[in-house]
Amino acid sequence: MPLTADSLIIMLKESDNTLQTFIKSLLYVSPLVFPLYLIKFQVYGIPFTVLELYAYLLFALWFIALIFGKTPFTWAKPLRYYWLTAFVLFLGATMGVLSAPHFVQLPNQEILDAQKVALGVWKGWIVAPMLYFAVLTQTIRTQPELMKLMRRFVYSGALIALISYGYGVFNGGVTYDFRLSGFFESANYLSLYLVPPLLMSVCFIFQRPEKPTMTSYLDLSSFVIMAHALFFTKSYAAIIGVFGALILYLLYIVVKKRVKLKNIIAGLLALGITFSIVLFTQINTPKFQQFLELKERSSSSVRLEVYEIAWNLIDENPLLGVGPGLFQANYQTKGPAILGHAPMEWNIPHPHNIFFAFWLFAGALGFVALLIFIAYANAKFTCALIPFWGIIIHGLFDTPFWKNDLSMIFWIVLGAIVIMQTYGTHTDQKPAAPIRRRLAPRISKSPKV
Repeated sequence: MPLTADSLIIMLKESDNTLQTFIKSLLYVSPLVFPLYLIKFQVYGIPFTVLELYAYLLFALWFIALIFGKTPFTWAKPLRYYWLTAFVLFLGATMGVLSAPHFVQLPNQEILDAQKVALGVWKGWIVAPMLYFAVLTQTIRTQPELMKLMRRFVYSGALIALISYGYGVFNGGVTYDFRLSGFFESANYLSLYLVPPLLMSVCFIFQRPEKPTMTSYLDLSSFVIMAHALFFTKSYAAIIGVFGALILYLLYIVVKKRVKLKNIIAGLLALGITFSIVLFTQINTPKFQQFLELKERSSSSVRLEVYEIAWNLIDENPLLGVGPGLFQANYQTKGPAILGHAPMEWNIPHPHNIFFAFWLFAGALGFVALLIFIAYANAKFTCALIPFWGIIIHGLFDTPFWKNDLSMIFWIVLGAIVIMQTYGTHTDQKPAAPIRRRLAPRISKSPKV
């Protein structure tokens, strides 16, 4: 029988949970798809990436399942608040696109199609990842499902680290200053990718069973592989993000007084020794010396110039920002007038600060949306909050989110938080403790200290 619209409807109605199962399967492999934004193609002259195509396909299948009653729709608290906040971000970014100039003349006399750039960023960094977030938070609802997805997120991070090593050895995946970059454009992009799955692996290490299993060894191995690769990116912002998140986690444990005092002391010593080792290996390197240099040209002095220009651009455009992806164009055209001299570095695509980036790329609405996300995420402790802390602390010195894969990582981490907060007591078997309790570190049964 030929496949017609009527026959397709009949097939969909007769299918039981096949479509929903297929959607979940697509979600489980999603972390492996994140790097595929590097594979690009065009449809009628419009550029797309494999990652975007995946997000559109996933959303289309979920929407079809929703229409034909094959998957439920939830509008429970706090899920609805996250969705509404995401819409605020979407609205801010859309207004930024609409208000962006059509063309910008750069200092080298090149004419930049600013509208095209802003639309590309809006489509690939805002719309597609948000569709993924929508499907994720409506489809994954139980602890086993979420753990399956997040473990694959961790393992995908370890796989990216291993591939980066391969590129470093055989394909020139090392920068001129001997920093591991893998197949990314810079070592900073690799570090931005690795920080969230590395910190997520900490959750699994803490909740390991008393008797080690193969999964326990895989969790620990993934942590070691990612930590080693992150160290060789020599990204001090990433290292600060990791240690900052772990310190916040330790402080949470101390405040809750849910472990023995000796365990808290052991944790502090472990962090202190690890940080000392990292500092000892870097303190005499040229990069570290340059990091401390604020007068001559260095990564720190360049960042200070970037922050000054970014703040002035916000002051000039407080409501709408400069438009998605248009920081570098404004940096190059207006930076010399703001500084009173030519910037030390010309090619700066991002403002190296997540708060500045949200404000400049999505206006005041985008900045407010980020603040609301942070407030909601910290309302209740969940294990996925640890990588979220890492993203925000790392974002004080770099720009997470505003890149195809980094936006997907932001939404999968935030999605995990939403799922834990919304469906915390929901399982397919019997009522259980909230996921956020199950994902907290193993606690002592001895009296509180």
